[in-house]
Amino acid sequence: MDPEEDAFVRQRERFGEEHITAWERTLEETDMLAEERRADGWETTVVMVPHTDTVSRDMKDHDRFGLMHVVPDNYADAFVEAYDEEAYAEYLVYGDAIDGVMYVAIELIDPEEERSILVPCKYDMTMAEGMTKSALDEGALYSHFKTISGETLGRFRYEEFEPLVAPPNEESVTSVATVGDATDDGDA
Repeated sequence: MDPEEDAFVRQRERFGEEHITAWERTLEETDMLAEERRADGWETTVVMVPHTDTVSRDMKDHDRFGLMHVVPDNYADAFVEAYDEEAYAEYLVYGDAIDGVMYVAIELIDPEEERSILVPCKYDMTMAEGMTKSALDEGALYSHFKTISGETLGRFRYEEFEPLVAPPNEESVTSVATVGDATDDGDA
């Protein structure tokens, strides 16, 4: 196949120095946010996810959709220990978008226990039309966390999901939104 005709090859070629800088800035901002929360007395867990994919209902043999975060084994235990779908009732999104690629830190917040989980991630919204459609149809978007081997670690449901699909504003903090209830609507 001619590389010039392959959309995925063209996609990779467009990621240059600006994208590398954006990812480095996301990681630095995540560390800064974690230190600020800890200085305020919060229990903060940073979970690195080297790969996040945008998945729609029609992509797989299951009904799950949303942001699929792959958690390396060396972060999986920390995530599982901090994870409580019902307690993390809010979230913030910090970051930037470049050429349709979101470079963000998602902060899942448990305001009652003063805990947060920070998830630095990058995902390509130019390839996410199906995910966005699935979220609009459902009225919510999900973050699914799994290990490299495919073991499911947890999920979060976002009732207000615009900050996760629209480029963040100039102040970096997009908005506060309530994470939806933990009711299980099938495999979503």
